Amino acid sequence: MSATHQTTSKPRKTLGSLLHLKQQDRIGWIGLGQMGYYMARNLQGHLSSRSLTMNVWNRSPAKSAKMHNHGARESKTLEDLVANSNIIFTSLANDAAVEEIYEILIDLAGQVDHSIIFVETSTIYPALATKLKERIAVMPQHTYLQCPVFGRPSVAKAAKLIWVTSGDEKAIKKLCLYFTTMSKSIIHLKTTDVARACSFKLIGNFFVVGTMELLAEGLTLAEKADVDQEHVLKFIEAFFPTPSWTEYSKKMIQGKGPSSSSSKDKSSSKGKYKEPGFSVELGLKDVGHMRQLALDTGASLPTADLAYNHLMAVKEQGKGDQDWSTMIGSLRIATPPSSARPSSEISAGLYNNSDNNNNSSNKTEDGLESRRVSEDVDSETDTRSEKTARPPAYESN
Repeated sequence: MSATHQTTSKPRKTLGSLLHLKQQDRIGWIGLGQMGYYMARNLQGHLSSRSLTMNVWNRSPAKSAKMHNHGARESKTLEDLVANSNIIFTSLANDAAVEEIYEILIDLAGQVDHSIIFVETSTIYPALATKLKERIAVMPQHTYLQCPVFGRPSVAKAAKLIWVTSGDEKAIKKLCLYFTTMSKSIIHLKTTDVARACSFKLIGNFFVVGTMELLAEGLTLAEKADVDQEHVLKFIEAFFPTPSWTEYSKKMIQGKGPSSSSSKDKSSSKGKYKEPGFSVELGLKDVGHMRQLALDTGASLPTADLAYNHLMAVKEQGKGDQDWSTMIGSLRIATPPSSARPSSEISAGLYNNSDNNNNSSNKTEDGLESRRVSEDVDSETDTRSEKTARPPAYESN
C-alpha cells in the first residue's frame, strides 16, 4: 500500500501553522476497504445525527468520495487529516500497510499542537502493535489504542461487530460511545499491553478458520460418500445453529459452482466465480500470524497448519482474491493413493498410519514437525509441502 504519493514531500512546512483543535471531538478515518468503509459509514451516521462530520482518507480517492456522499469530509492528504483530527481510526489490510501509514502519522503527530488518540483496528502481529505504541509514547500528549474487531463485511455493515479494546483506560472510556455505533458488543481486555489485543484477535480468528477446516473436511466427506450435502446442512442448522457454522457451510456447498442467478457475474469475469468476503490472501496472512504466534509461545496449532496448506493450494490455483471458504476446493481434489499422502499430512506431521511406520520425523527450520515421504511420493508435492509448512515470519524493521 502506497501512501506517500498522497502526502507532500515536506510535511513540516505544510503543518507549520495549524488550527488549535478545541475540546470537541474531531474524528479522522483512514482505510475504507470492505470492513473500514462500513465501519466508517456507521460512525458517520451517528455523527450526522449530532450535526457533526469526520475526515476520511483512503489510498483510492473513490472510496473517500463515497463517504463524502454520507456527510464525511474528504481529506486530500494525510497532513490535512491529522491537522483536523484529534481522534484517528485506522482500518488497513495488513502489517505492511499499517507500518507504512503510521510511519507518516507519527511524523505528522510530532508537529501538531493538539493531542491525538490513535485507534488501530486492523489484524496485525502483536510485536507491531507494541512497536507503534512505544513510538507514540515518546510524545506523551498522544495515545495509541489497539482495538481489533471480529466480523465479516456484512456484519460490519449491520453494525454488529465484536469490538476488543486495549490501551489507556481513560481514552477507551472516552471512545466507547463511538465503538457502540459500529458493534453489538465490546470486550474490554483491561490491559495497557496492546499486544494482548492482537493475540486475542488471532486466537479468535483461529476458532473461525478451525471451524472452516472442520466444515470443509466434513462436507467433502459427505460429498465423496454420496450423502446429500443439503441434508448435512439441515443437520448443521439444527445441531449447530450458530452463524459461523451455517454461513460457511452454505458458502462451501454453494461454492461448488455459480448458481444460475450469478451467471451474469460469471460471464463478466471470464468464467471465474468470485465470492465476496474475506479473501484467501488475507486468510493466509492471518493464519500465518497464528502459526508464528504459536511458534513464539511454544504452542501447537496443527489445525492451523492444515488450513494454511489448504488455503495455499487454493491461492496456487489463482484464487487468492476469492472468499477463504473456497479452501474446501483443495479437499475436493481426488483422494491420492495411500502411498502418497496429501501435503497437509506431510507438513504438519499429524498422522502416523501403519503404512508409514518407517517414516522418520524431523524438524524444519522454523520448528514445525514434518515427516519424510516414502520414495514413491511425487517430488513436487514434497517441495510444495516444505514451502507451505513454514509460516511467514513477522519482519520488524
